[in-house]
Amino acid sequence: MRTTWRRTVTRQRAVAWTGLLSLTMAATATSQAPAARPRRVQDTLTSPSIGADGRVTFQLYAPKATEVLLRSEGPAPFANQPLTKADSGVWKLTAQVPADLYIYWYDVDGVAVADPRNNRPRVNMTTVRSLLEVPGAASEFFAERAVPHGEVAAVHYQSQALGVPRRMHVYTPPGYATSGQRYPVLYLLHGAGDNDQSWLMAGRANFIFDNLIAAGKAKPMIVVMPAGHTPTTPGAAPAPDAFARDLLTDVVPYVERNYRTLPGRERRAIAGLSMGGQQTLNIGLTNLDKFSQLGVFSSGWFGQEGAATFAKNNAAVLSDPKVNDRIRLFWFATGKDDFVLPSTKAALALLDQHKIKYSYKETEGGHTWPNWRAYLNEFAPLLFR
Repeated sequence: MRTTWRRTVTRQRAVAWTGLLSLTMAATATSQAPAARPRRVQDTLTSPSIGADGRVTFQLYAPKATEVLLRSEGPAPFANQPLTKADSGVWKLTAQVPADLYIYWYDVDGVAVADPRNNRPRVNMTTVRSLLEVPGAASEFFAERAVPHGEVAAVHYQSQALGVPRRMHVYTPPGYATSGQRYPVLYLLHGAGDNDQSWLMAGRANFIFDNLIAAGKAKPMIVVMPAGHTPTTPGAAPAPDAFARDLLTDVVPYVERNYRTLPGRERRAIAGLSMGGQQTLNIGLTNLDKFSQLGVFSSGWFGQEGAATFAKNNAAVLSDPKVNDRIRLFWFATGKDDFVLPSTKAALALLDQHKIKYSYKETEGGHTWPNWRAYLNEFAPLLFR
């Protein structure tokens, strides 16, 4: 009995000490924990919010601002509209917005500000903007739909031509990882000021290809989106062939070493918008042993004498009697309101002069992403047929 009593007391003391220790630790943790920050007005905002009727509401908390305007890249019904300030310090604008993808930002007392409540950015070489996608029939071709999706990889490589590390993005079609098949390749180039993500962020290229391939409208293909801008020495003009050297010396060989590509010029295409369209002309026409299909979106040879300079430097290419046999597809498109329309027409006139065949489409609109998305959607099904 004595032994049992001592064991019982020992157990009781242990339980008591354990309880006391737990209470002490809890009290210490409570005293050390920071006080929860009360939710602020800006924590509860939703922006942008899309109503069932297509009305979109933008909200920004800027209590000290005196004027807030909504800006956009390209046409938008809300472009340059002022927001109204409430007593809470929240600025607000509601507008009827048709289905499409929009690039927007706030102008806060003259300072450009991306929407801090929107986690869909549009990043280029110098700015960060925000993306607004309004669903509907007009945006269906680039929407993220319930179809098999390809994969997009950010690929870092060391450019031997330029002596610097570089990056490109590569889209592989649905099923690439397990098919064991080889695929044709499109090299898709961005415009001035943009980067190798732009065809994905603003152009929605991966979803355009997903939807076309799922519908059987386009051949499954690899799409390579390189960085079109090249590093320069401060104060020096960029070398005109720097990107061409990087593409031909590094990008194309890298892709063919590391991806299952179909060999030969017949299974290689190059296309681009604006600056990328000029790069397509310069690289594609002078390397028809490597590319057989070319797409030029909202572009030409820029400058007052751009086409004439190309003609002078590449007379043999333009006069090649077999040039039309070597180009399987040469596709142009430019908007009627696009400031580069004269450059496009000068390029077409040069091709007409040398009897080089092409197809040309003049659309509504200007130098904007809605046109370039539509052009890619129309151009891609023509490839590798």
